[in-house]
Formats: sequence, structure tokens, C-alpha cells
Amino acid sequence: MITRLAQFLSMLFHPLWIPTYLFAIIFRFTPSLATPINREVMPQFLLLIFVLTALIPLMTIIVMRFPYLLMTFRLWKATRTHGISYTRALLSMRSDIDKVRRHSLIQSFNMNHRAERVVPFFMISVFYVAVCVMLSGQLGWGSFFVVAMLTVAFTSFLVSAITLFWKISVHSVALSSLVGFLLAAFLIRAEPPLLWPVAICIIAGGAVMTSRLYLNAHTPREVGYGSAIGFLISFAVSYWYF
Repeated sequence: MITRLAQFLSMLFHPLWIPTYLFAIIFRFTPSLATPINREVMPQFLLLIFVLTALIPLMTIIVMRFPYLLMTFRLWKATRTHGISYTRALLSMRSDIDKVRRHSLIQSFNMNHRAERVVPFFMISVFYVAVCVMLSGQLGWGSFFVVAMLTVAFTSFLVSAITLFWKISVHSVALSSLVGFLLAAFLIRAEPPLLWPVAICIIAGGAVMTSRLYLNAHTPREVGYGSAIGFLISFAVSYWYF
């Protein structure tokens, strides 16, 4: 039960969803920061952000994982069509599975191994920069959304560089970044409506970090450094911006 809850929290607050959560909170609680976006187009803009920062990167990861997905389908087809057991099908395809393992960039969606994370992280970072350029053409470089996405892109590049040498908790980075953005807006801009979102995000961040530790996905050091990096960068940029 606890394991399933930890897995659910890890998926609910996956790093890919954080930009969408951030902009949704801004739209709902502090629409003054959404300038120059009108209220009428906020839902469409939020959907665009979700597609650009979450859905497309997720599809990229799925494509990288495609050889494993294809192998899983072949195993399922063998058990269903030919009526053999899963173990027997697995043994008969052992050589193919070993070949897939050697040539696949990603061996699991969780990307538990540090080496699996490097290429996807850098690709997502580059894509985030492209999103920044696209948004700047519509909103201008001075928009909070563009500044926030630039911060996300910079943090993503930094995490990618760190991953070349050491594994770090991206969940902790993402949740702490969200807290940093919102806390800075609450303290510096004196935005009372953000009190509850800040409190909820802090609690959620603690729950997610605990979940990552419980699942043995990260060590306390990896979680601690991740949370420090995410919070300090986002809060510093927000402090300068506001």
C-alpha cells in the first residue's frame, strides 16, 4: 500500500508536469503575473505549455524506449497467440532481449541508472530552450513565463551536466523549483492568494522526496542536493525578477 502511494506521488508530481503546475497556479491565484496573456486565452495557453513541456518530451522518452516496448509486445503476442508460458517465451527470446538491452538508450521509464538519464535530460533541456525562444516571440523576454521557462531550461542543463558524473533527484529539483518560484512571488510581490498553494507545494515536495527515498530511487544526499539546487536557482531568479 505504501509502495503504491509512493509510486503514485512520484507520477503525480513527475518533473515533466511541473511547468504546467506552475503556470496553472499563476493563472488561478495571481493572474496579474500572467501579463500580457488575457484570461480568455489562458486555458489554451496552458494546454500549449502542457504539450510543449510535458507531452512532447514524454513522447521522446517513449521513442527511446521503443525497442523494449516492441519486445514486450512480442512476448505478449507469443503467450497469447501460441499459448506458451511467459517464462518459456522469455527464455526463447533471451538473445534478442540481451541485444535490445545493449543497444537501448533507456532500459526503463524510471531511468534508475545514471547513464540512462544523460541523453534524455540534455535533449529535454534543448527542447526547453526552443520553447523559451518560441514564447519570447509572442510574450517578449520580460514576461514572467519566459523568465520562468529560461530558469527551468538552465536548471535542466545544470542537472544534465551533473548527471554526467553523479546521479541527482530530478523530482526534488522540480518540486523545490516550484516552491522557489511561488514563495518568491508570495514574499516579494506580497501575493496573499499564493499562501495556500505555497503551503501545499511544500507539503507535496516533502511527500515526494520521502517517496523517492522509500522507493530506494535516491539516497538522502541526492534528494538533499536536488532540493537545494532547485530552490536556490528558482528563488534567486524570482527575487531578481520581482
